[in-house]
Amino acid sequence: MAKVLELRFNTSLGKSKTMSVKDPLLTLTAENAKLAMESISALKLFQSEGVDLCASVVGARYTERIETEIFEVI
Repeated sequence: MAKVLELRFNTSLGKSKTMSVKDPLLTLTAENAKLAMESISALKLFQSEGVDLCASVVGARYTERIETEIFEVI
């Protein structure tokens, strides 16, 4: 199973935006995750065509995905 940390934000236009982190630390607390996300939002690093993609924090969650490969062409 592959675990991913999903950081969920709202853009400055009010739309949802999710940032995914592969192989995350599994010991994050809610407080640590929220502080990190607030820092990301405050830095305004992620913008596209004048839209702030991480304008406000919505939440964070771990997700797991089970992959079962049927075949692969090499």
